[in-house]
Amino acid sequence: MAKNTAEYFRYPVAAPGAEAWGLKVTGAGYQPVGPGGAPIPIRQHPPGHSYSWKAGRVLGEHALVYVTHGQGEFESIPTGRLDLQAGDAAVLFPGVWHRYRPRADMGWGIYWVHFSGSIACELVQRQLLAPPQAVIRCGLDDMLVEAFRSLLDAVRSDRTGAGPLAAAKTMELLARVTAATAPTPTPSRLKQIVRRARLLLEEQPGAMPVIDDMIQGFDVSRAHFFRAFRRETGQTPYGYHLQLCIRRAGDMLRNSDLSVKDIAAALGFQNPYHFSKLFKKKTGVSPRPYREQWRQGRAEAGFAPRGHDASHYESRDSHDTPGEAP
Repeated sequence: MAKNTAEYFRYPVAAPGAEAWGLKVTGAGYQPVGPGGAPIPIRQHPPGHSYSWKAGRVLGEHALVYVTHGQGEFESIPTGRLDLQAGDAAVLFPGVWHRYRPRADMGWGIYWVHFSGSIACELVQRQLLAPPQAVIRCGLDDMLVEAFRSLLDAVRSDRTGAGPLAAAKTMELLARVTAATAPTPTPSRLKQIVRRARLLLEEQPGAMPVIDDMIQGFDVSRAHFFRAFRRETGQTPYGYHLQLCIRRAGDMLRNSDLSVKDIAAALGFQNPYHFSKLFKKKTGVSPRPYREQWRQGRAEAGFAPRGHDASHYESRDSHDTPGEAP
């Protein structure tokens, strides 16, 4: 199934006092690579973050990579070379050589975050994170994807409090990843299929997949799939996807300056009026008043928007920029 989510990454400038939180996010993004695509897409990243497969890379900070679809490989000196598949996470450690890439015939989608601080060091000291166990088989988890999407919304924002929010979301990611190492019962095959479907829908809320194509990839009948999906979520796949769209629209209205027309287009609505009408039906308020009420409430609470800082490294599917991947 084609993945329509565009690449995005950003390296925000830390606000004064960020160290007091014990964890500072220095970069985050999403990187899709289609089958036959360049395994390490050419992008402009800050010094110390770009790398080539042949040379690998050594970071001066921690990082977390989560594979949402496709397959690839990871290699570091403590782990050797390991296969990566959808649902796997790889933790990168400062001073530890590593490299990773998707399989050429399959491609992949990965979310990633770079971070530093005393909390990360404490997790290593307590051996909750360790270089020899850098690859963690988390399984497909829509809550992990939702946390990553919220993290990206935070690093996109220039508003006061974005740094601590990004740090909190990163802590949630680390908690979910480390919790995955605890023994848990293996879910049934149908539950695993529904989890994969929810992950696909979470990953691309602006492009509703063709359900029949999705089912074909899962090797399950249409009736069994719809019955299992409704049992697990209480909704049809279409209703679940619509809920994701509305939730994503609210995120974009709160955390960006995109016009309602641009938000509608980003979420796959050809008609902005139809989008506005649907948003009001689901939330009780139209998009513009929703944004105004949100910002008025934040201003009254003392949270004022900040201007954009040109010193941030940011890219959204920047195919024309030189350099190599994160």
